[in-house]
Amino acid sequence: MRTKDEYYELIQKNRELARDPEVLRCTCPQTFCEWHGRCRECVALHRYHKDHVPACFQPFINEKLKDLVKIGELTAVEKERTPAEYWAYVREQDKKQAKD
Repeated sequence: MRTKDEYYELIQKNRELARDPEVLRCTCPQTFCEWHGRCRECVALHRYHKDHVPACFQPFINEKLKDLVKIGELTAVEKERTPAEYWAYVREQDKKQAKD
């Protein structure tokens, strides 16, 4: 277990990282998503729905899971992504509703 001093150093490092715009930049590949760049809202919605993790978390989680799956001599298949056209459709529908 960490000492109090080690924990304090970790917190100081995290505070420094949280001030870095590059660390805070949204890395999600789903750039058409309505919540792209609004990570706090995105994560909250994923927590609420509990159906899958945000797309930006999936690569590093999948790497770890693939290693675990290999131990059981299984294979892992990634879920199909939502097509970008769906977000275009959402925007079209929003415009229609705004006119009505």
